[in-house]
Amino acid sequence: MAPELIVQATEAKAKAESLATERAKDLQLLQEENNRLRNEIKILQEYKEKAHRELCRVRDEQKTIGKIKVNTEL
Repeated sequence: MAPELIVQATEAKAKAESLATERAKDLQLLQEENNRLRNEIKILQEYKEKAHRELCRVRDEQKTIGKIKVNTEL
């Protein structure tokens, strides 16, 4: 009976180690994907900030042009 238990324990240990290795690979893939998505979010936030600054610049430019038109009409 003891040799069977040793075989079963050895098989269970090997299976657990294999599963742990598989889970470690899964975790690594998830971490890499997470980092990729964080970088993508950072790039999109930078793009959004640039677009907002450009929008504000154009808006302010249009306000200035509007004031110039009003002043020339007087």
